[in-house]
Amino acid sequence: MIKNLARCGALVLMTLAAGACSKPEHDAAPGGDTLQPAAAATPTPPPAGPWTPDCQRDIAAIEQRITALESLPPPYTVDAVLHPLNDIEIAIADGASFASLMENVHPDREVREHAALCTTAYSDLATRLGLSRPVFDAVSQVAVEAAPDDTKRYHFLTLQGFRLSGVDRDEGTRARIRELNDRITKLGQEFDRNILEDVGYIEVAPEDLAGLPEDFIAGKPVGDNGKIRISTRYVDSIPVYTYAHSDEVRRLLRQKERSRAYPQNEEVLGQLLAARHQLAQLLGFANYADLVTNDKMIASADNARGFIDRIDQLARPAADRDVARLLDRLRQIDPDASQVERWQTTYLEELIRREDYSIDATELRQYFPYTSVRDGMFRLVEHLFDVTIKPWTTEVWHHSVTSYEIYQGDQLLGRFHLDMHPRDGKYQHAAAFVTQLGIAGRQLPVSTLVCNFAGGEGANELMEYGEVRTFLHEFGHLLHAIFGGHQNWARLSGIATEWDFVEAPSQMLEEWLYDRDTLQSFAINAQGQTIPGDLVDRLKAARNFGEGAQTRVQMYYSALSLDYHSDDPASFNLVARMRELEARYSPFPHQDNTYFFANLGHLNGYSAIYYTYMWSKVIAVDMFSAFEDSGLRNKDLAGHYRKTVLAPGGAKPAAQLVEDFLGRPYSFAAFSARLEEE
Repeated sequence: MIKNLARCGALVLMTLAAGACSKPEHDAAPGGDTLQPAAAATPTPPPAGPWTPDCQRDIAAIEQRITALESLPPPYTVDAVLHPLNDIEIAIADGASFASLMENVHPDREVREHAALCTTAYSDLATRLGLSRPVFDAVSQVAVEAAPDDTKRYHFLTLQGFRLSGVDRDEGTRARIRELNDRITKLGQEFDRNILEDVGYIEVAPEDLAGLPEDFIAGKPVGDNGKIRISTRYVDSIPVYTYAHSDEVRRLLRQKERSRAYPQNEEVLGQLLAARHQLAQLLGFANYADLVTNDKMIASADNARGFIDRIDQLARPAADRDVARLLDRLRQIDPDASQVERWQTTYLEELIRREDYSIDATELRQYFPYTSVRDGMFRLVEHLFDVTIKPWTTEVWHHSVTSYEIYQGDQLLGRFHLDMHPRDGKYQHAAAFVTQLGIAGRQLPVSTLVCNFAGGEGANELMEYGEVRTFLHEFGHLLHAIFGGHQNWARLSGIATEWDFVEAPSQMLEEWLYDRDTLQSFAINAQGQTIPGDLVDRLKAARNFGEGAQTRVQMYYSALSLDYHSDDPASFNLVARMRELEARYSPFPHQDNTYFFANLGHLNGYSAIYYTYMWSKVIAVDMFSAFEDSGLRNKDLAGHYRKTVLAPGGAKPAAQLVEDFLGRPYSFAAFSARLEEE
């Protein structure tokens, strides 16, 4: 997942300020008047430190720049208007990115709270800029006919962003838009914070952990009451769902996990949806889904709805096969079973992979200690893209964070941090946070991966195969940000394409985890044994099992995201609508006493556009077909891909990037064929 600054009055800086995105969840008036800044957020910082945002000083300086640009006399030229505006956008993007990162990762709660205030202040400033009629009027009069192509695109996207912000509305309407944007930002932060701070636990007897790996059990001390605490964090929940023989333990943990931030987020989400709906109508849209899809590849909420239904229909035959296999296996355990429950799916899938494909996840994970996986990712990227990754000595916010630089020969391309292990108060999912925009000849791109994998201070470093895939997915976002982070304009730099394309490069990179050469280059156990080639072959043979069912689950999440933003929230009940959509799209029944909407963080960051994961995946599978034809270790093709898709950032529309790489428009053919495979 790539985290980004909340949609700032539609003046989208694609500042992927918190995690390009994260992994998908498995089981954003006439003339000349100036809108004055509100009595604004100038948070007083806690005790100073290198990782405490100093936004009060920076925001005051940016405000002065905006005021100067608003007072600029004609003539309005690229140098007089667009370059100063670009400087302002860089400053807002970098300040917001840093604040958002610290809000999600800093070990000191006081700093996190201060950073959250800074994030709000930067968002308010971006909204104020997006609603400035004098700046819009100046940009509108800049002649770009003879300018370079990237300047023309920057000019086009800037005007599009201004119009979606509502800059052409009267002063009173713009003031109301600003109030709503500020409210949306604060409600979104509250929604996320409620999820972050609600780490749930269940307590179980030691014998209830039968089936779990020995290293997992060894890391779980028995309490004074004779019980073991299991948290809702991924580092606990994924192994329990996968291996625990106890159906009741899996049921209880999933109930606890899918009830996080409930009931508090029911009220917060209702208010957030209401504010977004009001904003959309002020901007001339029927609903927020229409507003937020307007500048995406998909172009409208109706198109998104059609896409969701199309994918759902494509996946139904494969999903039916998957569910039938799961039910058959469940009946070997419980002959009276009539349906597969959600807390049973991962466990049953593991049994089938073990029995039908000879893949034992407990055997598999021995080959994936965190350090070896990290180093293996580095070597893969170095080989494909002819770069070198070296340690970077710099200050970090927590001693477990490691830092690196990426070179092409002697040229430093960018830097990144890895914050990869769980701790209290830290973002609980997995995401790539753009930490500093790259601007050609001015500043290097910096990104941060924030994940929650085994390792760090824990004794167990072994990762699940799915976690390895998540690592590679997020690293794909990081590479996109760095390789694409050498543009002249902030709006075009890094992961700056249409939002429904940003997951395609990261999802495509996941495909290398089914390649024998890639896995055998780093998948080595404690005894020095490399993962057997026949095990890799079995992994590849099993890759499509469960894909149909999982695709339909993803369409449920996509429909939930879109549907919640398509109607006036006063007209429906969140729980009832969730259950209605789950029944329509998910191949599995609802689990009682779970409230997924309350802990689906994407409902803040992605708002109506969770569909983007599957839209991106269709394109990713299509792009990957070129590597299937020419070889996964083909450095010439990888170089062509980097040059045509990653390096341009947002300098071209995403559809054109794909066509430049494939030599044709993208299609559904490869994705459809994969769903048909058994």
